[in-house]
Amino acid sequence: MDGMELKNLIEDGRARIAVVGLGYVGLPLAALFAKKGFTVTGIDIRPETVEMVNSGRAPISEDGLDALVEDVVREGRLCATLDGVDAVKASHVVIVVVQTPIHEDKSPDLSVLESALETVSKGLGKGHLVVIESTIPPGTTREVIVPLLEASGLEAGRDFFLAYTPERAIPTRTLREIQTNSRIIGGINRESARLAESLYSRLTTGDIMTGDIPTVEVVKVIENTFRDVNIALANEIALFCEGVGVDALKAIEMANKHPRGVNLHMPGPGVGGHCIPKDPYFLIGKARELGMELRVITAARRLNESMPQHILDKIEESLNSIGKSLEESKVAVLGVAYKGNTDDTRSTPSEEVVRTLMRLSSEVFSHDPLVSQDFGGKFSNDIREAVEGADCVVIMTDHDEYRQMDLKELQKHLKQPCVIVDGRRILDPEEVRDLGLGYTGVGYQ
Repeated sequence: MDGMELKNLIEDGRARIAVVGLGYVGLPLAALFAKKGFTVTGIDIRPETVEMVNSGRAPISEDGLDALVEDVVREGRLCATLDGVDAVKASHVVIVVVQTPIHEDKSPDLSVLESALETVSKGLGKGHLVVIESTIPPGTTREVIVPLLEASGLEAGRDFFLAYTPERAIPTRTLREIQTNSRIIGGINRESARLAESLYSRLTTGDIMTGDIPTVEVVKVIENTFRDVNIALANEIALFCEGVGVDALKAIEMANKHPRGVNLHMPGPGVGGHCIPKDPYFLIGKARELGMELRVITAARRLNESMPQHILDKIEESLNSIGKSLEESKVAVLGVAYKGNTDDTRSTPSEEVVRTLMRLSSEVFSHDPLVSQDFGGKFSNDIREAVEGADCVVIMTDHDEYRQMDLKELQKHLKQPCVIVDGRRILDPEEVRDLGLGYTGVGYQ
């Protein structure tokens, strides 16, 4: 099959698509392509995920995803399988969207991606279009992806088409953003980029920009690195404001009204998720290979990684201010997910806070409305149970449920005196203090 034949199949909606990885991006992506009329097979290594999808249920929490999966599975447009090789053989387009985390030493861990590519290689045929959506370090396509796919005996750009278009969606808005965000697409050659552009133009109303793969690899990681550096600046400003007795949120809000586009992000208890905590290390590691040091990016990453410890320091200081110690106190941690209104706990700052408090002999009781467990301590989805008799309440996640808490009702369950450490700054300090509770937060003393 040549490029023109494949293009016609894509434009007619007759191309069969295999999506490797049914996680926070892969499953919504597969379901949306199915809703657009394509026949889609999702590939995953987790039997429970495959079973849930085939029964029309979504194994992840994302607004609208359950109903969408139920619809397209019932219509016969989406199914899931553990047999990746056969699914690839039966498809015209293969999209790989699996995790690319980092090791403890901050080096890239591409083992899951490599395993997925080995599977794809075994089923790869002439005329296939392979699209990589996983975030990767610069140079990975040339150094890792192409060799693994060409183990099939086929040549990239001649026997099969290859493109890179990194996902840009975030949990809680994944379905909407996949369909509206702009796309950057890099092709191993011009025809590969054009085929991928044809495919994604069926899915998104956003602008599509095409170029070469090395450029797109860099673009993806600098996007998230910008956010990491901006958050680090906001966090450092918050620490300074604490020192001089200024409310950092008020200062940032005023600064963001500057006529020439100041856009400071919000400070918080640390940065979590699947992209921002690791993508800067993709740049840092590649720079070191080239004999370079990225000093600003490295400093920003270290500052953001220090914020959970800052929360721990605030917990201890706040308890001491009411004559209590960590060892004799119950600490209720509100929020296990890394961000509000999602069940995603990847790289969540809450993990370090919970584990450290437990190591310091505090009684830790975590709560989250969407997550089913924490990191080894006591846990409940019932907030009243979590805060009952608490000496300190720590807000780590900006779930809507916490923003809308009835503080008077909450107070009935707390031990007196009690302090609230607001890592997300979602409560009104004056309202909390009017109830006779102690209050502190990031960027606020």
